[in-house]
Amino acid sequence: MNTYIHKTNQRLRVRSDFIKDHPSQVETLIQQLLDIDAVLQIKHKKHAGSVAICFDAKELDCESLLEIIESHGWTKSSDKPSFVEKAMVSGTKTLVRGVTGVALSRLVGPSVSRVLMNLA
Repeated sequence: MNTYIHKTNQRLRVRSDFIKDHPSQVETLIQQLLDIDAVLQIKHKKHAGSVAICFDAKELDCESLLEIIESHGWTKSSDKPSFVEKAMVSGTKTLVRGVTGVALSRLVGPSVSRVLMNLA
């Protein structure tokens, strides 16, 4: 998953692999953030890897809040491929295998191409 950040004047929402993969570390920082008077409400969706923070814009600006969560690694994205990337790789392999099979069938005949494709 790519890191997603949505900012408004009174709300910051972050969705990332780090939030999803490190729920205890995220909960620790959430408790610390709730001690700040300007932080009004925090919603943590563990299964989605998402945290939404509502705050008083008169006392705290979004950029300062973003700096805090970045310093705790919330915006780090992982190197593991996303669902879409995995699907594209799998689909590409299937397509190439199919095109190769058709080309071999036309070139050397269906029985020989089946033998060659089973060896690959």
